[in-house]
Amino acid sequence: MKKIWKLKELRSQESSDDIDIKTFTKQMRSLKTNVQLPDLILKLLYFRGIRDYQKVLKFFRPSKEKLYDPLLMKDCGKAAERIVEAIDNKEQIMILGDYDVDGTCGVSMFYLFLKDNFGLEPEFYIPDRIEEGYGISIKSVNYAHEKKIKLIVAIDCGITASDKVEYAKSVGIDFIICDHHQPPEDIPDAYAVMDPLRTDDDYPFKYLCGTGVAFKLAQQVAVLKGDPEMPNSLLDLVAIATASDIVPLADENRILVKEGFELINKNDPKNNKPRLALRVLIESSGLKVGNLTTSNMVFTLAPRINAVGRLGDAKRAVELLICNDNEKIKEFAFILNDENQNRREIDKSITDDVYELFDEVIKKEKQRSIIIHNKSWHPGVVGIVAARLVEKYNVPSIVLTTVNGVGKGSARSINTFNIYEALKKCSDQLIQFGGHFHAAGLEIELDKIEEFKTAFNKIAENITDEELIPEIEVDAEVTLEELSEKVIKILTFFEPFGPENMAPVFITRDLQIVGNVRFAKADTHIFKLRENESKKVFEAIFFNSPKFKYDEKKDPEGTGKIKPGNFCDICYSVDRSFWNGQEYTKLRIRDMKIF
Repeated sequence: MKKIWKLKELRSQESSDDIDIKTFTKQMRSLKTNVQLPDLILKLLYFRGIRDYQKVLKFFRPSKEKLYDPLLMKDCGKAAERIVEAIDNKEQIMILGDYDVDGTCGVSMFYLFLKDNFGLEPEFYIPDRIEEGYGISIKSVNYAHEKKIKLIVAIDCGITASDKVEYAKSVGIDFIICDHHQPPEDIPDAYAVMDPLRTDDDYPFKYLCGTGVAFKLAQQVAVLKGDPEMPNSLLDLVAIATASDIVPLADENRILVKEGFELINKNDPKNNKPRLALRVLIESSGLKVGNLTTSNMVFTLAPRINAVGRLGDAKRAVELLICNDNEKIKEFAFILNDENQNRREIDKSITDDVYELFDEVIKKEKQRSIIIHNKSWHPGVVGIVAARLVEKYNVPSIVLTTVNGVGKGSARSINTFNIYEALKKCSDQLIQFGGHFHAAGLEIELDKIEEFKTAFNKIAENITDEELIPEIEVDAEVTLEELSEKVIKILTFFEPFGPENMAPVFITRDLQIVGNVRFAKADTHIFKLRENESKKVFEAIFFNSPKFKYDEKKDPEGTGKIKPGNFCDICYSVDRSFWNGQEYTKLRIRDMKIF
């Protein structure tokens, strides 16, 4: 698919954009008097909104001490006092969470916080994806009532569950909600509702994940109990949830992930660093402790934790994360890997079917959205399939299946189309929905699907042809000579990467492909690039690039292919890899033009 390389540019003051040359020059001059950084690095920081000395310090030295006071979040003080009351009175507490990584890590984190610090053995509850669906269910409340539980802490869910919370109150159960999803106009009448997106909440950072919100609660409980350091040993689980939930990795999230990854990458088995469950999961995934990145987390570990919730009982993910028994952990890790393999096979089967169906439709009819329903598809993979459709066709995509006679599905979107707002406009056809700009979940009566398709497609017709062409946002055009050892070293301190702090993307032109070209698994090219002026050579890796494969028999000339001797322009990021304890630099190609 053709892609646009969109270079971030400074503007003249007459332009309407928010970055002008005069302000840039003034602020860079001021910064250079305080920090000894190359101009390229200063420019990258500027584009990230880091434009004064204090912000530079906070960016390069994120630390726990710079986390916000949890009491700044609405209802946190009230919630913490209720938890302390339950601890002091030895009340039985139930922790309830969603079945994804954020939910299961949040439940595990808060369970261990209560168990390790106060000797409690809380109940935990993860709803069944098929039988109960997302979030708080009547079944979960009844379970708590049968166990004589008087307090439920809901993590990564609950903000739309007014009826379930009301039912819980009627049977004498208090609810503390730790959520981060968009609240409705009328929030639940719970004992406490912690959600930084509440309209009446002035918390300085709005984009914590559910586990992050629960961590703020744990922080305040620890303060009330006289030991503010208590929850810090659990930042590894907070980091996994934050990195995996694709929330902005800026501000407080950057601190949480940075601190958490330091725990995960601390290779000290004698002191249980990282915790045993994570060590086994990391090693069974084919990774090594010590050099894990957010990319490893999102694409390798998170899918394994997610898989058990997609295809079966997500409680197994919690049981793994809270376990200290080496043999049991190995069993759980084997199950997670096995379930992930099953998930991949189901995902591929469904995706291949959908590709076959839509390849021609998208091309011929220039369709601006995809809505597809099949009653036999597994509900645990519809979100992944929707994401694959967006990746391939760059149109908003909704994939539905049937669960207990009702259509249930996931929606994913492109950068220029707010899927949540689109569903809101179609709410008359839906039983319920919820989500964000780029992703949402929905339920619909089966006989309403066609009506919904018509309404949604009409909204999607407003997407322009230009918006259907995927863009790669580029930070700077550079020569390979500018990528000095110093610059590359400083780039490592930009990590952790994620939304609002993506790995810097560069363009370099007129490079020559040299040496041998390897075509590895997953349609991956590995090759070397040389800059003729400087003679500098870098190894490059280009995933999912079969269209660039050179076939000497079919096309001896190899025009437009990754063939030694050809010249190219590349769009890429600088990547680190590790082998036998050594660190290597590679150019991770995003797109290339060969001539």
